Amino acid sequence: MAKLTVDLETSADVLGTTPDRFLAWLKQEDSQGLLYFNDTPQISIFTLAKILDTTPRELVNFLEESDLEDRLDLQDALEAIAESERLDEQPIPWDSVVGELV
Repeated sequence: MAKLTVDLETSADVLGTTPDRFLAWLKQEDSQGLLYFNDTPQISIFTLAKILDTTPRELVNFLEESDLEDRLDLQDALEAIAESERLDEQPIPWDSVVGELV
């Protein structure tokens, strides 16, 4: 099964903020992309891509080229994104502005 979430620390690193600030902002925005597994926050790669105004595929490519790649199973994520694109599925729109994070 493909992992389509990123841990809070990785997400904050990509955005250039701290995990605490990013989590506080996500809670304030009431994001559906914030998921908890065993009390550990995870961020949907679709949500993170939307915040960055990019595509999930571009985000995964960026993670693959950066030193953050070990935090996500990139091959599984790329396959799941390709399947999503094939089915013409769209992530939930998010109209928030990231400026509050930095």
